[in-house]
Amino acid sequence: MKRSENKGQKQSEEKKQSNVSSRFQTFIHYFDIFYRVVKALVILLVVILLVVGSLGAGTAVGYFASLVHGSEVPKREEMISQIQDYTRKSNMYYADGSLISDIRSDLLRTPVSLDNVSDYVIHAIVSTEDEYFFEHEGVVPKAVARALVQELSDSGATTGGSTLTQQLIKQQILSPEVTHERKANEILLAYHLENEVDKDQILEAYLNVSPFGRNNKGQNIAGVEEAAQGIFGVSASDVSLPQAAFIAGLPQRPIVFSPYTQYGDLKESHDLSLARQDEVLFRMYREGYISEKEYEDAQAYDITQDFINKENIDYKDNSYVYDVAYLQSLDLLTQKFMDDEEVTDAMVEENPEIVNEYKDRAEYALKNQGYKVYTTIDKEIHNTLERVTSEYIDKLGGERSYTYTDDEGETHTVTRPINTSGAMIDNQTGRVLGFIGGRDYDYSQFNIAFDGDRQPGSVIKPLAVYGPALDENLITPATIIPDTPYTVPDWDPDIGDFVDKEIGNATRTTNEWMTARKAITISQNIPASKIWMELKEKHDPGAYIRRAGFGPEDILESDFDNASFALGGLSRGLAPVDLISAFSSMGNDGVHMEPYVIERIENSKGEVVHEYKSEESRVFSTEANYLLVDMLRDVHVQGTARGTMDNLPFEADWISKTGTTQDRSDIWYVAGTPKITFGTWIGYGTNEISLGDDFGIHPSRRNRNFWTELMSAVYEVKPDVFGVDEKFPKPDSVTRESVIKATGMKSGTVKTPGGGSFYYSGATHSENFKKDNVPGSTVYDFAIGASDEELAKFWGGRRPTSKPDNEDESESNDSSNDNDSNSEDEKEKESEATEENQEDESEETSEEEQEAEDNESSNEESSDPEDEE
Repeated sequence: MKRSENKGQKQSEEKKQSNVSSRFQTFIHYFDIFYRVVKALVILLVVILLVVGSLGAGTAVGYFASLVHGSEVPKREEMISQIQDYTRKSNMYYADGSLISDIRSDLLRTPVSLDNVSDYVIHAIVSTEDEYFFEHEGVVPKAVARALVQELSDSGATTGGSTLTQQLIKQQILSPEVTHERKANEILLAYHLENEVDKDQILEAYLNVSPFGRNNKGQNIAGVEEAAQGIFGVSASDVSLPQAAFIAGLPQRPIVFSPYTQYGDLKESHDLSLARQDEVLFRMYREGYISEKEYEDAQAYDITQDFINKENIDYKDNSYVYDVAYLQSLDLLTQKFMDDEEVTDAMVEENPEIVNEYKDRAEYALKNQGYKVYTTIDKEIHNTLERVTSEYIDKLGGERSYTYTDDEGETHTVTRPINTSGAMIDNQTGRVLGFIGGRDYDYSQFNIAFDGDRQPGSVIKPLAVYGPALDENLITPATIIPDTPYTVPDWDPDIGDFVDKEIGNATRTTNEWMTARKAITISQNIPASKIWMELKEKHDPGAYIRRAGFGPEDILESDFDNASFALGGLSRGLAPVDLISAFSSMGNDGVHMEPYVIERIENSKGEVVHEYKSEESRVFSTEANYLLVDMLRDVHVQGTARGTMDNLPFEADWISKTGTTQDRSDIWYVAGTPKITFGTWIGYGTNEISLGDDFGIHPSRRNRNFWTELMSAVYEVKPDVFGVDEKFPKPDSVTRESVIKATGMKSGTVKTPGGGSFYYSGATHSENFKKDNVPGSTVYDFAIGASDEELAKFWGGRRPTSKPDNEDESESNDSSNDNDSNSEDEKEKESEATEENQEDESEETSEEEQEAEDNESSNEESSDPEDEE
């Protein structure tokens, strides 16, 4: 029984063992399958990773190579020179290449050797900016990889990947732009620099070039010496541990962490910079540079008590020419940077602050990166203009005052000295050769020549009235315009509507039916207004003003609707350079060249980053421009500027125009030869003060005397600039014809409004005309702006003339004689005789008008523009 039980038990155990073995074998079987699958997958994954990694590495290497392709690695000497180039001054030059001035940089830098820098500063900088500085070979790969992952993952956190060496490369050799190409070149050059120079040289250069915010004068500072002196008033070798930690924290965000504002005032809060100081101290402690006690003591110290007080700056090299060259080059460089990075108008409209960001970059580059700015300013001409102005200014007039009452009812009296401005422009290029910014830079730094906004007075008449009317064939130089009482609609802002306003002349209404030539010569307001009203009704005179260089920001579109525009009444004033530039169009065959000062800008490598490209527009046709030029020759011969050129030590083919605004607030004189145009303005810079007859001399005469003093002095140093041997050329498309004095047209049959007709002729004189606009037979309403009553009176006082038998033959001979060279001299003599007769006939009137010299000022309304100073 027991054997049987034992046998059964043994069989049961064997069966159990057999079942266990079977299950184990099954597990082993499936595990083996699983293992083989996983092994295959792992091998496949490894192969894929190796392939992808190889491809990725190859792609990365290829991409890196493409970024640095074409980049030249500087030689050792060149590299050392670049990293130690602590000044890199930018300069501005006159047209002849002589220096105007170094561009003032508020980035102050005083280089020091590493021996003269406290160990506290060195340890603080290394601990904070590059803890592996003494171990790496220029780049820390894991830091670069970390920064790359953050960029690719679009992570909000950034830890930075640049070593001190890379930062030095970026600041001194490459540009600060954020691109993969710049970063790749930075890495390449960092390795190269570490192979060529030792660590001390790199560290010393970094400590001397890095930005450290602002000092107590509000100036930007670079280098630890300026940081120590400008914040704590001590040398970099003498700073304490807390001071060193504060300085070392600045390069990360120098302007934000700086204790001073741009004006040198202490900021109200220093929380950010103090937190940064604590971070620097902790890193110094962590790296073993300071003990725990030093760390705690430095943390407890109130660093703000060491900040030095504000100081003011006094620059010695200020001037108008420096300011205009600097500001214009800054604008051009800002636009260059924006264009390079394809900043669109839409982007600017969406984020207007973007312009300021690029302007800040341009300002830093212009002040600190070795740019060269070449201007159009002729040194001899400009210095002569400034010298004569300083010598002559007191002869222009004395001080004058005005009184006003403020909002609180208090009365104030303001006294001002007389001021002046002007400019000389090359007609064919638009180059500004020299200018007068104001009476004295020490008195006011406001540059009137480029930024002033004074009413132009009658200087606008050739550009706005006579030039367009000649171009549109509305008038000829012989066209008759009655100088008779005239009323125009004038806008009244108080009632918000147009009201009738009578136009008048300064002295009196002459009631003379005068030619367009005479009207502009003596600058009568009534004839100019009559032409303007008809011109703007039939044509678009505003288009001529736009082509002469005045945009909507200078002259409002609504100004063209006003009758006062013909007399220089604008909503805003004009800068002298812009007005003189527009006038120079007449000296360039009717083509306006945009005025400019900056010829080109070069970077520190000598590469041209900006070069002026001329902008021109035809204002008047060649024929119309010559007729206008020929009329303006009379202004200084027998018009409002009579006798001016007699005071010059040389002769030239001059054209000119005077201008006087209402109440004598502004006085102008602009004149030009075929080569240059020069104009002057005098006034007090406000409509509250009128120019008086100081020294017993009319202000217009004083201004023209000043003009001749300036031109005489310029002739002594630069006689060739005037083109004294050049004449305004008469185009073949301009002819000289005889017309009736009284009508400006030829003899012929006149048809009356009532249906009748009669033959009319009379005394003639010769005048210049476009060949395609020679006046025909006299018509009844021949005069511009004449009323029906005036025309009836004119014709009622003239008896019809019997028609000659040989009328046709006579007119034919007149026409053919113009092409006969033998008769041209006779016509010129006839013209001269006629002009003498005209002058004699109107001598009484002209003398009165000339002596008064206010002939053009009446009714030239202004909108009381803001005082330019």
